[in-house]
Amino acid sequence: MRVFTCLIASLAVFAGCISAWWFYWPVWQVESRVKSRLTDPAAVRFSGVVYDKRTGTACGYVNATSQGGAAGKTHFILMADGDVRFDPKDPIRGTTLQQLESLRKQADYLALAYAHCQRG
Repeated sequence: MRVFTCLIASLAVFAGCISAWWFYWPVWQVESRVKSRLTDPAAVRFSGVVYDKRTGTACGYVNATSQGGAAGKTHFILMADGDVRFDPKDPIRGTTLQQLESLRKQADYLALAYAHCQRG
């Protein structure tokens, strides 16, 4: 009876470890890809990372000292092809054409976020 109990407990621990790996492995891969795009990958924190296995895309927030010139908490989208897109934080200033270009970048990013980052 004692051997049977140990065997069941061992199988439960093994199943728990495999399920934890199964759910965390994609998130770890997403974080690794996003870190590879940052200038200082050692000083980052992630939050709200969600991976969609159906589409292969991921979304979340990264709090970094610098990501392409921007700092602080920034939303990102990891596309299925491995491309990482960060929320454009361009200020809406300058001439009318510069303002329109900045708004276009933000609208394009919002369209990507709407298409890939909805939680179902």
